[in-house]
Amino acid sequence: MSRIIKILTLILIYFIVSAKGCDHNEQDTGGLDQNQAQKVKDSITSMFETDTLSQASLRAFEATARLKLNDLTDYLKIINDSLADKAFKDKAREMAMALFVYGKKAPDNFQGVDFDSVSVSRGLQRYSDTVYSGQLVVKVRWPNNAGVKGKIPPVKILTVEIFALKQEKIFGKDTVKVWNVLLGDIH
Repeated sequence: MSRIIKILTLILIYFIVSAKGCDHNEQDTGGLDQNQAQKVKDSITSMFETDTLSQASLRAFEATARLKLNDLTDYLKIINDSLADKAFKDKAREMAMALFVYGKKAPDNFQGVDFDSVSVSRGLQRYSDTVYSGQLVVKVRWPNNAGVKGKIPPVKILTVEIFALKQEKIFGKDTVKVWNVLLGDIH
């Protein structure tokens, strides 16, 4: 029995001696974590706050614009869904409006449309220090029952203006100017 007590005592002493303490080493580790977080934040900020966009970034923003156009069709379906709750429709309308540059919106006659075969007809090109502009071409399919017969063709090719804009965004307590892609006129 005394042998077991001695072994347990040795194990307890081992745990006490080898346990981490509340000394300054943990504070140093916390400081290192904070420095590393600041470096990551600075890296992200420098990537998004750049004054000019690389060709790879421009192609990525063009792809993002195509995705936003697909998001628009989803929002329009919700807005025009007779079974959807009003609050849900209002939120979809708000999100659809957020896809466009200030003062622009989706045409009113887009009820039930599907965007198909979206492609870039003019890549994003620098317009000013804070704006790049380009254009998409999209095949729009209207449902058979949309509008007055003979007034709206079932399939039509439209152009969509796209913009990469440098805008202020709030990240926590910081405000950073970052690039954002938005849609413009659809005609």
